Amino acid sequence: MQDSTVYIGLDVHSRTCTMAWLNEAGDYHGPSTFQTSGQTIRKNVDEIKAKKKIVTLEEGPLAFWTARTLEEVVERTVVCDPRENYLISRSARKDDEADAKALARLLRLGEVKEVYQPSGDRRALFKQAASHYADLRDQLRKLKQKIKARLKRWGLWDIPSADVYSKSGRSEYLEKLSHDRIRTQVRSLYRLLDQTSEEKQKARRGLIELGQPYSEIQEFQEIPGIGPIGAHLFDAIIQTPHRFSTKQELYRYCKLGIESRSSGDRREQEQLDDAGHGELKHISYQAFRTARAARGDNEIKTFYEASLKRTRNQTHARLNTQRKIVESMWALWKNKACYDPQRLLGPASCAA
Repeated sequence: MQDSTVYIGLDVHSRTCTMAWLNEAGDYHGPSTFQTSGQTIRKNVDEIKAKKKIVTLEEGPLAFWTARTLEEVVERTVVCDPRENYLISRSARKDDEADAKALARLLRLGEVKEVYQPSGDRRALFKQAASHYADLRDQLRKLKQKIKARLKRWGLWDIPSADVYSKSGRSEYLEKLSHDRIRTQVRSLYRLLDQTSEEKQKARRGLIELGQPYSEIQEFQEIPGIGPIGAHLFDAIIQTPHRFSTKQELYRYCKLGIESRSSGDRREQEQLDDAGHGELKHISYQAFRTARAARGDNEIKTFYEASLKRTRNQTHARLNTQRKIVESMWALWKNKACYDPQRLLGPASCAA
């Protein structure tokens, strides 16, 4: 007998997958474990007799590939947020079979929180290019910190930030090191620094090239403080403005949302919600800093001063301004509009 709808949980790893499923009545089937490959995943899912198959798996390195692999054999694939799956993460029994069963149960109950996936290969490549650029940028920063720390450990305390990393200035610091072995180690770090810097520039060019078809990126750069990289990263990470139905959802994804906590008679406490994408929060913060440091007046400065006067708190005023920056970018994109400074000067949407 063929089921009408089945709910399939997949726990996907690089070598093996574990699958379990439930029908509409809640009858459990599985688990089964098989090799991770496109052919075996499709075969095992296709063998389930049902008119409608819905699959869920947790977000991870293989999620996008798995979803694409199953396009032709399932009605829908839901990639879900593992942080929301307390039934799995806090279970006393923690193994692949239990995870697959729990995913199927949560899917049947409608309790999985879906994570947006790129709609096509070009968008997926653009997002991956943004991740690649950010990884190299972070590696470059860590290498600089490591070089400076190594020099300080051997008594070189007076180190100007930029001079020590330049090819012309680094020889002076190398000569001051008293041990040849330490000098050799620092030279090795400098070679890694140069190589990473070169790769970062290549990643930057690739990111900007992939962003050329998206006209909204140019409009983002009309906002004071938003440069080419911030505009491209925002576009690549968000993917589409239509994934958010309200600006509060956008704030939360940018780690700028507010969460309230209360228990019994305890007073309600408000704090920044830690869920979301830290890179987007960083983009809004850098835009805020750059706009405030710029010469002359601009709408970011004006908005911040108005918010500071209203809240009398620098942190709240800054966060309000960061929210206004991401909200403005989102609205431009969603409405396919041109940037209007007067719209940005509207009231703060969410007070911290």
